[in-house]
Amino acid sequence: MNPYMTLKDNTKGAEKFVELFQGRLKKLVGTNNLPPGMAIAILSNLNFHGQNMPASVFRRLDYDQGWETPEDPIILAEALKRIKDRKVVIDRTTRIPIGEFQLQYNFVRGFRPKRGAKRFDIPLDLPFDPNKFNYGFKAVDPELFHSVKYDNSLTVDFVFNRYPFAPYHFLWVPNRKKRGHNQYLDTDKDEYLIEAAWDFVREQGLGKGIRLCYNSNGAHASVNHLHFQGFFLTQDWEPPFETIIREYKANKVKTDNLSGTIDYYFKGTRWISGSDGVDGLKEFIDEMNRRYASGEKVAFNLCIAPEGIACFPRKHQGDEKYFELLQRSPFTTGYAFFEMLGEIISPTADVSIFDKNRTERQIRDLYNALSL
Repeated sequence: MNPYMTLKDNTKGAEKFVELFQGRLKKLVGTNNLPPGMAIAILSNLNFHGQNMPASVFRRLDYDQGWETPEDPIILAEALKRIKDRKVVIDRTTRIPIGEFQLQYNFVRGFRPKRGAKRFDIPLDLPFDPNKFNYGFKAVDPELFHSVKYDNSLTVDFVFNRYPFAPYHFLWVPNRKKRGHNQYLDTDKDEYLIEAAWDFVREQGLGKGIRLCYNSNGAHASVNHLHFQGFFLTQDWEPPFETIIREYKANKVKTDNLSGTIDYYFKGTRWISGSDGVDGLKEFIDEMNRRYASGEKVAFNLCIAPEGIACFPRKHQGDEKYFELLQRSPFTTGYAFFEMLGEIISPTADVSIFDKNRTERQIRDLYNALSL
């Protein structure tokens, strides 16, 4: 395994999960008749984990299956330009400190279709549309690398994130093929799904480095099909928020009450301790849903860890001030859960063109514009 990707907490469960991830990726490299978009999933995931995609993958694609998005042929055309010694050699993901934050340049992700993430009027409870891109599409099937059946009412599929920005980045998709569920959590109807997400993080032996995150509609969720995004911390990689939460817990342990508000770079961040778990999370989701239903333009992001849950209540992505600042900020395409963790995905390769002091101020201005 690449030393860069050595897990921070290398439990047997985490090792097995990573083996399934790596094994499926390796198998895909030699699979014939894949939809052409699958080359993007292979290319981006190999690249993020320090490997180059063999150019032979292009010969194995079934182009008659068609393109999923207009961006797909553009990405593959760029990849074809970068073939060297029978491999596709593209820029590695790089991370550059900007004050207390990180900018991450990610070549393939810069081409990612925004889908719902660019709809600035998107309702929190937008109904599921089976005709729009969703994870039940046949073209997504090859990206499946693991499934867990809880009972007759719930099967969770694990699929590759086609545009990864974190180690072993995957999607946690409940009942992917059964029925369409929008990217909206109703704590009464979906209690079993919330409990399953908590169980996955806490009870499956995946170690302390597993993270499962969520973007609501209006908080830059790109697909209106219920899913969480997961990844693992490694020995050499973690988002800046991990340091913040360690300091917070060290200070709060004296009060014997780890739940509370963390007013750091994103004001109003809430930490729900592991002991409060699902109940605390349901209360938070209920509050945000009520506020939205009452006419307040709000949305939220989540990051679930074994020790607790970070909740980010925020203004909707359609907020005028936020949108205006976003249009003037070339270092980001929008603040979703990862940006809430202090790491900003940058579509621009040459970070040196930025005045770092000015960029740090702009980063903070965007956080301030989103704060409730």
